[in-house]
Amino acid sequence: MFVTVTGGSGSGKSAMAEDISQSLCSGPKIYAATMMVYDEESRRRIERHRKQRAGRQFTTLECPSGLEEIHFEEKAALILLECVSNLTANELYSGENFAMQDPEETAERIIRGIAHFADSADHLVVVTNEMFQNGTKDDEMKQYLSVAGRVNRYLMAKSDVFIEAVYGLPYFWKGSGHLHMEKGTWIWDKTD
Repeated sequence: MFVTVTGGSGSGKSAMAEDISQSLCSGPKIYAATMMVYDEESRRRIERHRKQRAGRQFTTLECPSGLEEIHFEEKAALILLECVSNLTANELYSGENFAMQDPEETAERIIRGIAHFADSADHLVVVTNEMFQNGTKDDEMKQYLSVAGRVNRYLMAKSDVFIEAVYGLPYFWKGSGHLHMEKGTWIWDKTD
C-alpha cells in the first residue's frame, strides 16, 4: 500500500502518518528522516518526532537527499518517508554554497527516489506539506513550489490513499475504501 499524508504546519500529519504506519505494520519499520539540523528549532522538532514514535519499532534512516542511491539489503515491511518538503529543499539547494539546482532535474530525481522507496517496501507512507494556497512573489520560492507541486502531483497519482490532515482529522482525497478510521483506530482493508 502507498499512502500519502499532507497537511499544513501543525495539522497533525506526522502523528497521523505514524498511526497509519502502525496499523499497516506492527513490526519493525523504517523511518526515513529528511530533515537536516540547521538550528535549535529544527533540533527541537526532530526530538519531538523521535519521542512521538518511541516504542513503535521504527529504525531511523537519515536521508536528507539521494533517496534513489540508498540500497536496502531486503524488502522492508514499511517505510515512512518524512517529509517531502524538506527533501525538496535539500535536493533543490544541494549545490556548492547551497546554489539552486535545475528544478526539472530535481523533481525527477525526487520522484525516482520515492519510486525506489515504493519498490523497496511492502508499504510506503509519505508525509508532505500543503503550502500552495498563499502564493509568492519570490522567484526562488516559486521554483521551490513548482518542484514540490510536481512531486505532490506524482504522489496523488501513485498513492493508493491520499489524505489531507485538517486539524488532526483525515480528509480523504483518494482511497477511503482502503483505509479508514474506526473508534480512533486506523483500519486497513486487507481484502485488496
